[in-house]
Amino acid sequence: MLSPRRIFEDNIRPADLLLKVYRLLEHDAPNTEEGVLRTLRGLVKADDDEGLMVIYNEVFLGLIRESAEVPPASIKRSALCNLLRQSVVTASTALETYLPILLRENLPEVIRLRGRYFVPKNDDSVKCQFKNLTFDLEEVTRLLADPDPLFVANKMISSLDFSYLSGKRGIHVTGVLLSLEKPWELIAKKLGEEEKKETKKGEEKEITIQERVEATVKRRNDIVHRADRSQDDPAGAIQEISFPWTKLSVESIRAVCLALDDLVTARLKELKSQAAAAQPQGAA
Repeated sequence: MLSPRRIFEDNIRPADLLLKVYRLLEHDAPNTEEGVLRTLRGLVKADDDEGLMVIYNEVFLGLIRESAEVPPASIKRSALCNLLRQSVVTASTALETYLPILLRENLPEVIRLRGRYFVPKNDDSVKCQFKNLTFDLEEVTRLLADPDPLFVANKMISSLDFSYLSGKRGIHVTGVLLSLEKPWELIAKKLGEEEKKETKKGEEKEITIQERVEATVKRRNDIVHRADRSQDDPAGAIQEISFPWTKLSVESIRAVCLALDDLVTARLKELKSQAAAAQPQGAA
């Protein structure tokens, strides 16, 4: 069975591929140098009347033949930006797939080790995430007779089908349920960043890793639900998108998820060590 980390890495890999394809095809205008066209025409043995389109940049030289039926308009920069948008969607989906898988893998063990104390006190994000979760009388009776951590965990995870985990709140909820105190603070520390950027009056505030992830997920929603028009102006113009912003957004999601994975793994080991140390001498 694949680990949550491996599943996440498999799911986010297409986002990297889309970025690479964009970088290969990125160009201002097809190359029209007669010498280049003549050389490539001879190389592929194309007829003199066959239309050829050449893309050239610092990392790629490509030839598109007439039979491909790819008009220049379909690969101009504004069209290629859709590859960047799809990369944002893919990375955000990888995050939203990873969080419930991480819970499914580890929450039963956390409940077993911590018992009733696995639910953090006075955490509004957790309360909001599971506000519609209920246990009927039969389920309560079952738990009284057999306090099964797996049953509780599966019940909580099943509720996420109707209230999915995403963005900064989803990462926070996943972290605290898996016994991480102040998950974003721990993630920021592991990544060598500050969770919050304090600025003096009049200075521009620096964006945190938490804000970058939230902005990426928000942009994903704009792309999927409004064809990349802002939620504040759904009838307005399509938002601009750039390669550097997209690459940073994808890498931010990757860094946060890998940091969370490391933190959860370390915390589970700590809880198991504490439980072993608390076990009576000579107990099975």
